Amino acid sequence: MRLLYRGIGFMFMVVCVFVLASCGNKTEGEVQKTEGMAGEISTTPSGSDADEGFSQKLGNNGEVGEALTLKGKAFGELAVVGEEDAFYCNLPENVMNWENVVPICTDPLYGILYYVDYGGDFMIHAVYNGQSQTVVELPGKRLFCRGGKLYFLLESYNQFQIEGAVSGNIMEYDPVTGNVAVLLEEVFDSIVVYQDMIYCRKKGESVDYKGDLKIERVKEWFYYFDSRSLVELECNGNTEYILNPQRYGEYFFAVTLKHDEEKPEISYRIGMELRTADGRRGTVWEDLQPSSDYYVKDNYLCWRAQDRFHMFDLTSGKEQTCAVKEDSVFSYIVVDGWIYGTENWLVEIEGGKSGTWFSMDEKLNYIFEFYTDGNKVYSIVGHYSKDKNPVLRLVQMKRGVERLSVISGGYVTETGFSFHPIGE
Repeated sequence: MRLLYRGIGFMFMVVCVFVLASCGNKTEGEVQKTEGMAGEISTTPSGSDADEGFSQKLGNNGEVGEALTLKGKAFGELAVVGEEDAFYCNLPENVMNWENVVPICTDPLYGILYYVDYGGDFMIHAVYNGQSQTVVELPGKRLFCRGGKLYFLLESYNQFQIEGAVSGNIMEYDPVTGNVAVLLEEVFDSIVVYQDMIYCRKKGESVDYKGDLKIERVKEWFYYFDSRSLVELECNGNTEYILNPQRYGEYFFAVTLKHDEEKPEISYRIGMELRTADGRRGTVWEDLQPSSDYYVKDNYLCWRAQDRFHMFDLTSGKEQTCAVKEDSVFSYIVVDGWIYGTENWLVEIEGGKSGTWFSMDEKLNYIFEFYTDGNKVYSIVGHYSKDKNPVLRLVQMKRGVERLSVISGGYVTETGFSFHPIGE
């Protein structure tokens, strides 16, 4: 179980270590064998009159809406058009932390783009051969593709009651047969799927600690595909590191810790290192301290901190930076050499050219999260006033748009963003 400080202005990553999950001096927790899948939810074709295997949507007043079948879309035989990554099951820039929605994932094997209709019906959709359709009538988040199958976390969004499964279950969808299965009976808050395992996380209750600080209890597990076993991560209090969900080959990134001599229950972050799932130590980088939202791409560790975007070469140890706007940014994405930031800024990495973007849709003018399929940019976008539900949209960028600026007192030429439903 991990206990972390969360406090106002707590910038130096002091870690309160009473008991930590996924950390140094790790001891394996209970190994739970799973006999294959926990069972298919339903093999009943859509439109059947069967009594079992349905989810029910709740109306605003709690009334039960139309039942939704849990049998997925069966595409039949699918042509293999690409290869999967040796480790990743979604692009690493889409999975920078435990909290974001991760509503899209491209399956390179079959060339299918899966997405959650976030802000719409919240079901799992797919774009295949240019056509968008619902493939699994279940609400979900945290999408990953492995071995031609889709894995996602079931999420009720406080709108759905689901028969045969529970919000927080890990789901598996096979597009060839249409079968939908609960992978594990356990319930989690977040997952990151890799080719060999699923890193699972569940938060517990928070406890007050010294005024404005909170201790957040977190439990974590590894689910191994080869043995179909779920291993809870445990350790004693003499913690040497904290494992992160980001991965680099067979290793996970980890925060290197140093204990306070006078207060051994307190540890300080002093660098980064690599650790395997069983605790074997790899490369250590002293004084390397990226922000909490980072990712690894093409041997570079990438993150944004204050007014700089950092790219640390993991092989040479050299670091490149470029200036970015210092405004508070909740999400960013790097696509085709450009950094897209939520606070209306754009930065070209190669030339260091910076600028701003504005929304060409007055109803959708605030971006909460950015994502990519490797080529196109997507966002969860809403309105500043928050009187409209955020939605998932494809972002299209148009340069050289002239508009009237109240701040400038005249017409300015900027880059405009327009937002479009996926698959249209």
